[in-house]
Amino acid sequence: MIYTSENNWYYWNYDGVPFSRQSGNQKFTTTFSPSKITVDNFRIEMKKAASSTLDHYAGLRPSILFSGGLDSEIMLRSYLEIGANPDVFIFRYENDYNIYDVSHAITICSILDIDYTVIDFNLKKFYENDAERYSELSQIDRPKALPYCKFIEMIDGLPILGASDLTLMRVDDDYTKKGIWFNRCWEHDVGWSKFIKVIEKPAIAEWFKWTPGLVSSFLKLEWCNDLINDKIYGKLGTNSSKILGYREAYPDLLHREKKTGFENIDIMMNEYEEFLCKKYNGLIFRNECDRPISELVQNFA
Repeated sequence: MIYTSENNWYYWNYDGVPFSRQSGNQKFTTTFSPSKITVDNFRIEMKKAASSTLDHYAGLRPSILFSGGLDSEIMLRSYLEIGANPDVFIFRYENDYNIYDVSHAITICSILDIDYTVIDFNLKKFYENDAERYSELSQIDRPKALPYCKFIEMIDGLPILGASDLTLMRVDDDYTKKGIWFNRCWEHDVGWSKFIKVIEKPAIAEWFKWTPGLVSSFLKLEWCNDLINDKIYGKLGTNSSKILGYREAYPDLLHREKKTGFENIDIMMNEYEEFLCKKYNGLIFRNECDRPISELVQNFA
């Protein structure tokens, strides 16, 4: 069986049909199955999640797709702490497009004293030759998300992508009044899990939603509670306050800006987005599923 979360506790729906594919103007939703569990702190729950992925895919060595960002770093650390000895892969784009993240990734691997493999990846050739196929299989029309499908397909073992952290958003940015906060699930994030299902390859794309304990412990972070109670600002430009929450688990995390490697190739991305828009008669895979934070918390009551 191909799992997209622990025992498939978290899943997506189109018109209520679990793990389905969009075939028209259907309602996109996600489901967090109710779970009454005892929850430890975030760091322990990350280690539990890492162990759970290996239980679900026994015999497969974890292959961490390490971008150098915060999410992939703390995911990598959780596997190291359980003694999993994962293979670590760092993808380097041509013309040093993502040199900022690659440099961080290599530095972190050196600090943690782990081996890694750098794979050179040509984005221009990918969009010219391969991206359309991956868009069709994953139902992703967001160009920047498509290379990760290729990464998942080409890596042996159990490819793991540290994506789909629990997105918390405010209705508006007017901090002079009490904010209304909600959780958002993006259809394009689910596209990676769709892709795994279609090619029937053991892999994990939405790691931060792997277990109910991981989601619940994230909501219990002091940073998270300060955020949804408007005691701190959320995301400002390329900087996010999320590192404050992650430092509750790993105080020695290095600060870095949020970069993807696509910042200098906006023209290429815009052109390919126009191509996909024509192909599908619109950007039809951009749906969102929003729920109040209180509704999500009730799942674990």
